[in-house]
Amino acid sequence: MQDRDTTALVTERRERAAARWDLDRGVVLVPAGLMLPIAGTDQFHEYHAHPEHRYLAGVGQPGGVLAFDAGEGWTLFVPQPEAAERVWTGNGPSLAAVGDVSGLARVQAASELGGWLERRRGEPVAVIGNDDLTLRAGEYGVESWTSLEFATDEDENERLRTVVAELRRAKDANELALMREAAAATHRGHMAGLGKARAGMSERALQIEIEVEFFGAGAERTAYGSIVGGGPNAATLHFAPTAREFGEGELILVDAGAEVGGYASDVTRTYPVGARFEGVQRDLYELVLGVQERGIAGARPGIEYKELHLAASVEIARGLIDLGLLRGNAEGLVERDAQALFFPHGLGHMLGLATHDAGGCLEGRAPSDRPTLRYLRADLPLQPGYVVTIEPGIYFIRALLEDADLRERYRNDVDWGRVDELLDFGGIRIEDDVLVTEDEAEVLSAATPKSLEGIEALRAEALEA
Repeated sequence: MQDRDTTALVTERRERAAARWDLDRGVVLVPAGLMLPIAGTDQFHEYHAHPEHRYLAGVGQPGGVLAFDAGEGWTLFVPQPEAAERVWTGNGPSLAAVGDVSGLARVQAASELGGWLERRRGEPVAVIGNDDLTLRAGEYGVESWTSLEFATDEDENERLRTVVAELRRAKDANELALMREAAAATHRGHMAGLGKARAGMSERALQIEIEVEFFGAGAERTAYGSIVGGGPNAATLHFAPTAREFGEGELILVDAGAEVGGYASDVTRTYPVGARFEGVQRDLYELVLGVQERGIAGARPGIEYKELHLAASVEIARGLIDLGLLRGNAEGLVERDAQALFFPHGLGHMLGLATHDAGGCLEGRAPSDRPTLRYLRADLPLQPGYVVTIEPGIYFIRALLEDADLRERYRNDVDWGRVDELLDFGGIRIEDDVLVTEDEAEVLSAATPKSLEGIEALRAEALEA
């Protein structure tokens, strides 16, 4: 059973959403999403409830639908397995148990949703959450979506969804408690990685060692597919670990996070296969770490996240000039997007019920297609309660650095001979989960070492064991 304080917080979320929606009539449906079958098998893809449903309902049962009636309030519809299904899946939570967790007085079987909607025929209906309700209505217990003849207004759907996204950005006490648990589980996994990585070990084997610790520390799942790349593989931003073995003198990039109660952690550490960072590894690591630490220090209320990203871009350009990889003036290089050859992603993203949580552009702003900004996942001012990642990186990505058009465009900005010597370097990224407060930011993942000296001490100790 959920404690009363937690249930009250979930209830308050629904009250705030309803107040800001300001509907005098009509219905809002928030489906959780259905299990997605793997064709040709009796298995399903891993399930994750839609964040809008999980946020407002406080639960995330497959096939659940949270419904709001402007006159009646909230009702949650939850599937109840039939006898034949219980043989394979068990009973699942009772309606009373779901009511305890969600704080909802009206929790009904999903088989009643169709009749509930039929009684509201002719009312305006908005659908947010997972839109598979309109495509797979029968699996939600609705005989036919089209026969109900609901008129849905996409602009209204987007307005209601935007309200929920804005509410989700600032985390309440319950959400922050879960995110701290997720960060603690993630810490255990990364410490295992730092202690067990060896030359001759495969990326996949290290992934397993890390994830075992996540689950041992209480994680329900990984927050996303773990990224473990050694040597040149570390240059691929979303690299899936393989059987490739780590080689002496290489770097290992591990981007992995645990999920607890639906809430994600997202942490990246980069460390040597050996005991020390060597040569240019050391120079680039110190550059990325300095940029990251200043980004965290700048994460304060009212600060534009885009400005933090642009400041980091200038710092990276300046550092690459000092290391002889770029030529010219740092600000001018960023205006021409030259640093994006080495730092092609955004500074980070919002974090919560999704790894890339309720970010996007503030109302009235539009995404940019500039290489420096096209992958920036949040263009808005930071506020207390927001949790963001700060994750600058420098990479040697062949898809960019061997592109003939880009080489021509930046022929005077880049020392291409120097770059060619580093095409198999891989990449360095350092990422933490950062809570914006009224004062200085709180780093939820601060326990996981990242200083050059701290990492080298751990690696030396591990290799001596």
